[in-house]
Amino acid sequence: MKTQLYTPEIIERFSRQILVEGIGASGLKKIREARVAVIGCGATGTSQAELLARLGVGFIRLVDKDFVDISNLPRTHLYTYSDAKQALPKAVACASKLKEIDPAIEVDPVITRVTPSNIEELIRDVDVVVDGTDNLRTRFIINDAAIKLGKPWVFVGFASWYGNVLFINPGKGPCLRCVIPARMVEREERRDACEILGAVGTAIAFIASISSTLVLKHILGILDDYSTFYIVNGKTLDIDKVRVKRNPECPSCVYKKYEFLREDVAVEKATRICGSNAVEVMPPKKIRIDLYKYVEGVDKAKVLSVNPYTAKIKISDMVSMVLFSDGRAIIDGTIDEEYAYRVYKSLVLDRLVNKG
Repeated sequence: MKTQLYTPEIIERFSRQILVEGIGASGLKKIREARVAVIGCGATGTSQAELLARLGVGFIRLVDKDFVDISNLPRTHLYTYSDAKQALPKAVACASKLKEIDPAIEVDPVITRVTPSNIEELIRDVDVVVDGTDNLRTRFIINDAAIKLGKPWVFVGFASWYGNVLFINPGKGPCLRCVIPARMVEREERRDACEILGAVGTAIAFIASISSTLVLKHILGILDDYSTFYIVNGKTLDIDKVRVKRNPECPSCVYKKYEFLREDVAVEKATRICGSNAVEVMPPKKIRIDLYKYVEGVDKAKVLSVNPYTAKIKISDMVSMVLFSDGRAIIDGTIDEEYAYRVYKSLVLDRLVNKG
């Protein structure tokens, strides 16, 4: 669907925005023609997606592998209690809310984990990439792909009351690896560092507004600073601006090694999801599951919800499994990877084998 640029309703909708110096009718046209990918639809991702949709961005791709959980609701924009009860994929739930905000824009939800093998396809046809992720490895994957394809992107980091923002425009300033060393990925992924961090919704909205403003200025062609690293304190409302420089020995933006695109890290069959009390289990090969048919063989009392994308099954009073149609599952309520895999094998793999 081609995004509508000028109709009486759209002119009325953005009449106040058109009056702003630096935007006007020509700026609205740029915004409506802009194509943005939001990678990660958690707290920061949904906040940014909503702001960009309300600004009038004409195409928004939403990429996320997870489902809406009730613990997301205090800090995450757009999601509702109903989304959580249905265990809707975050990308799908977010997309439906953006279409309610502006039915004329095009929203493309993609339910997948971001990997070195799919990142280029996910961002190839957009103008700007927005970081809504929660880990450095994915951000470095985005960074390498953005440099390789010449795509501007905005890095957004957040924990507790605090956040960082850096708008990266390949060739015009430092990239993420110029600012954050790659060794920080291994440090973050150590088992003892895989903790649940707190987050405050108001501070997230504050930080998301900064990053979204930078995206807007870039779309309008009025952003000329690609070397400011914003350090945001959402508690004191202080913003420190630090000038950062391009590293002349940077493996990514100088030598173009793209190490995070080459190392397609082997995916373990069961992996704890950092920052949550859950384990993600991957299928041994690509499969597609008709979830409505799947739940026909499950005790109805244990089927908590089912939709075209996910089926949520009760395992015990404290543990549940959310099965995706691509065969992935998230075992919620445990960090025991071996236990999670046994649950998955019993409820998914063994049943698929028995069905032949």
